[in-house]
Amino acid sequence: MNTFEQFLHDSIDLKLYSVNAEISAINPQFNSYKKWIKGYIGPATAELHDIKGPKLNAIKDENRNAIFPEFSVNLNGKTFFLAIKGCGAYEDMYQGNSLSPLHIRNACRDSTCLHLVDKLTTGTGFIMGESWMGESPYGCQGFINAFDELAFSKLAKLDSINGAHICPVIGVVQLPPKIEEMARKFFWFSTYKDHFYQEIRLMPSNIRLYFESSRLVANPSSFFSLFDLDTEKLIEKFEINFIKSGIALLSLFLRSAKKEGDNITGIIYQDVWLDKDCVVAPDGTIHFADLEGLIWKTVPQNKFAETQTNEWEKLVFEFLFALVKIDSYRHQLEGSKMSWNRQREELALLVQLAINRDSFAYSKNHNKDLLIVLEGTEVPSVEIPLLEMVN
Repeated sequence: MNTFEQFLHDSIDLKLYSVNAEISAINPQFNSYKKWIKGYIGPATAELHDIKGPKLNAIKDENRNAIFPEFSVNLNGKTFFLAIKGCGAYEDMYQGNSLSPLHIRNACRDSTCLHLVDKLTTGTGFIMGESWMGESPYGCQGFINAFDELAFSKLAKLDSINGAHICPVIGVVQLPPKIEEMARKFFWFSTYKDHFYQEIRLMPSNIRLYFESSRLVANPSSFFSLFDLDTEKLIEKFEINFIKSGIALLSLFLRSAKKEGDNITGIIYQDVWLDKDCVVAPDGTIHFADLEGLIWKTVPQNKFAETQTNEWEKLVFEFLFALVKIDSYRHQLEGSKMSWNRQREELALLVQLAINRDSFAYSKNHNKDLLIVLEGTEVPSVEIPLLEMVN
């Protein structure tokens, strides 16, 4: 067990209960892991239904998700951990603090259920009927989001859409009818109308860029030791992988693009961001996690370059902010005092090295500007300045 795996085991803060649930769909690339595709519910939901087990150790992730550190798989040399999206909420939707039995009681719209609520010893991991943005029941997952995430995962080759890495969904289950029917009796304002689902997915870590994690890329000192980054060579390799995978995610529209007559269709990001919707693997590779925020967009061919550039500019700050933090901390550990101008020049060299073998991107220097050139199949190439006025 390496340092990061030990960290995950030491971070266990949740017991989830395994329940039989109808498998709605499986990602065919992961058929061999069908045994993992089942329902997993939090302790408050389990108590309400008097479910005793089996129990599994887990780590809370965001408000309704969890990671199982004791279940993992190797994909292309990287370790991925079993994870669940929609195992029950941990926070009160309107109070903003931990969900408690009292909060759950206040949301109960059926007085015949109050005797069950009054027996609860925790509010953690409770599934409710309250509609979250019209997309999902609170603490669980909605139909459209679940199957959209599965569809994008099927498009990937394991965890990669032409070099843009994701946290793949391996299966979708529908919540058992008894649990869904009870959950519909708990809400504050309005309810989600469709069936309740959960996603079973794989994640390489729970380290995010800025938010929703106890350890953040924006604070490199908090995770370098966890990833055993203890030599200059390992740290530089981590940074190169970070750059390569970041540029791949920023160019997802082009990497997924398909020409259809005079139009081009590709994947864009909708209301999602790299700061909290990505996790970083121990090798530095950024993986996009919240696939429900991806959508297909079709544009005329003459708008293709503009659309790709807009996608890049929408998200590039979060990538560059984290990159500067990583690069600066590397120099700090090396004991080197470097001017920002010199650091920019070294970053330019690292960028060129990082995408040297990328099938969809390369760098070139033009009038002292470092440009990223994006090229796909049957689509216009796109040039985007990354570092201007660099020697």
